Amino acid sequence: MYDRVASMGVSIGRQSQLNRMQADLARFTGEMSSGRKADPARELGVGASLLYKLHADIQQGEAIANTGALAGQRLTAMQDALKSVGGLMDQMSTETLQADVLKGVSFETIASNAREVMGSMMDLLNSSWNGQSLFAGLDSATKPLAGAGALTGATGWAATALADLAAGGDPVEIGGSTDDGTDATLLGTFNAMFRNTAIDPDASFYGVVYQAASRTGEEPSQVRIGAGETLQYDMRADHPAFRDAFHALSLLSLLDQPEEALPEDAKTDILREAGSLMRGARSQLTTAAGILGAKQERLARVGEIQDRTVTAAASQINDLEGVDYYTISDRISTLQIQLQATYSITAQVSKLSLVNYL
Repeated sequence: MYDRVASMGVSIGRQSQLNRMQADLARFTGEMSSGRKADPARELGVGASLLYKLHADIQQGEAIANTGALAGQRLTAMQDALKSVGGLMDQMSTETLQADVLKGVSFETIASNAREVMGSMMDLLNSSWNGQSLFAGLDSATKPLAGAGALTGATGWAATALADLAAGGDPVEIGGSTDDGTDATLLGTFNAMFRNTAIDPDASFYGVVYQAASRTGEEPSQVRIGAGETLQYDMRADHPAFRDAFHALSLLSLLDQPEEALPEDAKTDILREAGSLMRGARSQLTTAAGILGAKQERLARVGEIQDRTVTAAASQINDLEGVDYYTISDRISTLQIQLQATYSITAQVSKLSLVNYL
């Protein structure tokens, strides 16, 4: 009886060994064809944590690289817009430098050009990329600026301010202060508006022109460039460079007013003031564009570092997960021989009579 049980156990054990070898052969054949280990973590044992970390590093690196690439494209679009804005500022600066020679109809030409330039600048600063406004900061779903007509239109803020100052019937004062220390002149009214010191909030730059909730100096825009590290930039349509440019253009838009509203000498004073503001705005814009360019360069360097990091991690993973073709080939050959021997033994046993087998 025990002999029969022992013989049965040998047969079951042989069958189990046969199944295991067939499974190993199938696994090794699959690894040979794919070039990758079927279960590299099992072979690494406690060292599998390194493999998991490398995969995590690649995922994080690719996510940061993608974010950085999108941010880089956004900054490039911003720089293109700033370049165009700078060109418009240069155009108006050139015209304002002719204050001593411009008379009569030339004032009308400058006023018309100022309104056109204002519209173009606002269109550029209201531009969007990938569905988000470029110069609205964190409030990127909103166009940051109202239309140019709100400032320089026939019923815009500039024309209304001039009309209010001329309502008393006296000549409009261009500059200076009243006895109580307040500045109720034309230039004083414009200064209060664009420096946001007006008593009425609705008559300030943020009440008339800028309509986004995110403002310069508040929480900046951020781009993730590493684990716990971000790159910050702050370039919005209410930047002092743009405000001064709008200030200058608003003044220039008044130069085609009739002589009784603004005498020629007053228009010359306005032209000089606007020219000074525009040149200051251009200088500020150059500085701001340079700072933004430095951010672009750093973002590009971070992208290169992330690419190298991902490549290095992928190489390590390939070393850990890749198969050694010579070793696998040798294992397959050995298993084939063992299987052939097992099949042969099984076939020989199957030919024995029941009496001999027991």
